[in-house]
Amino acid sequence: MEPGNTPLVELHNLAPPETRLFAKLEWYNPTGSIKDRPAWSMFFDAKKNGLLPDGKPIIEATSGNTGIGLARVAGINDHKAVICLPSRASKERKQLLKAYGAELIEVEGGPNDAIARAKELVADGEGHMLYQYGNPANPLAHEFGTTVEIARDWPLETPPDHLVAAYGTGGTLTGSSRGMRREYRDIMVHSVEELMADPIGGMRSQDDPFQPPVADLSLVNHRWEFTNAQAVEKVREIMKLEGHFVGTSSGAVIEGAQEVLSRFGGSAVALLPDAGWKYLSGSPWADGL
Repeated sequence: MEPGNTPLVELHNLAPPETRLFAKLEWYNPTGSIKDRPAWSMFFDAKKNGLLPDGKPIIEATSGNTGIGLARVAGINDHKAVICLPSRASKERKQLLKAYGAELIEVEGGPNDAIARAKELVADGEGHMLYQYGNPANPLAHEFGTTVEIARDWPLETPPDHLVAAYGTGGTLTGSSRGMRREYRDIMVHSVEELMADPIGGMRSQDDPFQPPVADLSLVNHRWEFTNAQAVEKVREIMKLEGHFVGTSSGAVIEGAQEVLSRFGGSAVALLPDAGWKYLSGSPWADGL
């Protein structure tokens, strides 16, 4: 099953007055996140270009979701997936990786440390690294997938005024920005980022010394920074008002979309990376909502 064709729904109870807020629910992808799209795209691009001969292991650094997507597509195509991820990744993501047959290598620190470890394995000849942070097939999955679906399903007579997306690898933000600008020339692009003093899992800041090569931040009109605490509170609000249990990055994206609509008005599309069930074992969910 190829990823894609996820629902675009209106969030009536979260939109500021006299605005319209729509969300692309990416947890409807096969392993439950938006990262299924680039995982599929990068794998088959590598196969097509002869970079991944039959049986050669895949090596990837991830905070979890891309690794899960790669473990799935690798497994059904008879490749081993070796996934380097921060040890702080949630228990559920580690369990899913193992369930899909991946070999886990946990590293202390954050995503940048996982990247360094994966590059060491490649240097030792352990396999081929798809390198989501610099692989053009990552944003292409959104430019010619995610945004084509949004344009197809957009329900209003007038075009969307804003695109709101999280900044992580840069693939979603870059690819969806290019695609939406092609469909809607005047759309404003908003990057939702973590505040580095209070990081949000799977997200990144433009203040980070490492900026993924795949990211084209010249496409961004405005950046919005939020703390993990703000994202968690927004997750609770989304559950109460709309009934969707989203991940913390999705909570931050909705917080950003509300700020955007409050300031500029109009209509917005928010890309929600995943649901909250992969994080239930961690704080603050471990002790209940």
